[in-house]
Amino acid sequence: MNKIAPLRAPLGALLAAVLAAAPALADEEEPEIPARPAPTAFPSASASASAPAPVVEREAGGQDALRQRLEELERRVEEGRRRGEEQERRLGDGSLGLVRGAAPREDQEPRPWRLAPRGLVLTGYVQAQYEASQASEDQLQQGDVPLNQDRFLVRRARVRLSRTWSFTAVNLELDGNTNRGTTFGLRRAEGSVFYRPAGGDGPPAVMFTLGLSEIPFGFEMVDQARTRLFMERSAASLAFFPSEPDLGARLSGGLGFVRYALAFLNGEPLDDRPGRYPVDPNAHKDLVGRVGVEIENGERWRFSGGTSLLLGKGFHPGVSAGKNLLEWRDTNENAVVDQGEISGVPGLGATPSENFERWAVGLDARVRWRSPLGWSTLWGELYAANNLDRGYLPANPVLTGLDVQHLGYYLAISQELGRHGVVGVRYDVYDPNADFLERRVGKLLPASVAVRTLSPVVGLILPGQGQLLLQGDLVRDSLGRDERGVPTDLKNNRITLRMQVEL
Repeated sequence: MNKIAPLRAPLGALLAAVLAAAPALADEEEPEIPARPAPTAFPSASASASAPAPVVEREAGGQDALRQRLEELERRVEEGRRRGEEQERRLGDGSLGLVRGAAPREDQEPRPWRLAPRGLVLTGYVQAQYEASQASEDQLQQGDVPLNQDRFLVRRARVRLSRTWSFTAVNLELDGNTNRGTTFGLRRAEGSVFYRPAGGDGPPAVMFTLGLSEIPFGFEMVDQARTRLFMERSAASLAFFPSEPDLGARLSGGLGFVRYALAFLNGEPLDDRPGRYPVDPNAHKDLVGRVGVEIENGERWRFSGGTSLLLGKGFHPGVSAGKNLLEWRDTNENAVVDQGEISGVPGLGATPSENFERWAVGLDARVRWRSPLGWSTLWGELYAANNLDRGYLPANPVLTGLDVQHLGYYLAISQELGRHGVVGVRYDVYDPNADFLERRVGKLLPASVAVRTLSPVVGLILPGQGQLLLQGDLVRDSLGRDERGVPTDLKNNRITLRMQVEL
């Protein structure tokens, strides 16, 4: 005890100096602690005799500051832990690098440059639906094709696996459906090399993609089926592009608010319809591109729009060589071969295949704003094309000798009702032949074959889980005939109920 007593005063002064510096250190975000403190000279015994009272006061103040600082750090650590648990719960098992699910609905804009988050991303969904049509019949078309259109079916069942690195990305998507029997195949298989400025969260400045991917024409072609409000694309879009993916190369990206995409494609979108060519039938590739803008003001409003162009060549198959044939025509329909009813049909030589020019231009615009009820969206597209119809009334100017002009547009609006409700309506017009002529009383007269469709939709949305949508299609056309043979509206209105559940 006698040996320690002389050191009490110097140690008390040293402790007082440390506690006096504590409040200053508490005000720093990251206080720096020297590895080796500077030596401190011990004060004399006479000076330390008057120090006890200030030492007590400084010690109490320093302990309070340190205690507050410690509580603040504990609060931040707890907040970070909660955020980490929430992120892991929403995105999956972070330790394995596997991310499941998709971004919030309002962040899923139609963007051909969309990249998956870093790591391995697994997404998927199933769209099961019931559809009914006034044109349905319990009959078989020529070729044993059922005419029944009142049915349950799996419209889409897709699984997509994506991986993004610092400068490369890969996407693989498989699709199964029962639209025309059970089919299963590739929906997307593409690899990309891109450059994105450091710290940027927008599109890459430049991205080169090769493989099977969407066609960069307008909004609908690059929109995701899982977030599309209406059941299917507009009539003009379905006529020009019966299927969405095509094989080719694409250069895309964004500079500031400008977005661009330029693609060289086979020009034969993959389709599950019978009779389609298994490979591209001609060497000419279609040039498809879009230039547009994307502008937004935080979480208040967003605008995007642009113009698209397609230049390509269609294919007319030639005719194979034929043999000489005998043909019987039962002119009096008595089921007996009579004189003059049998004739010879000479064989024909093969005719070569031919290509023909086709093109299309499009304008699109989309504006979204946040209202008290939720996001409101107004969008539309305008199309003009030549010899491009491949899905509604296929155009073949080599066969008819005439070029076919196509016109189409649609206008749609939707409104979110809180977090779980949505309503919308779309008015769609498509004219597959703007120069159509119809023969009446031996004369050719101009006639309209335009199809007009009004489609209201209402839905229930569970973010990150799925949605339930009900849509009606009121179709007005001139495909029917009355008792006099005059064109009239064909009764072919439709209604569709769809349930989508996400992976």
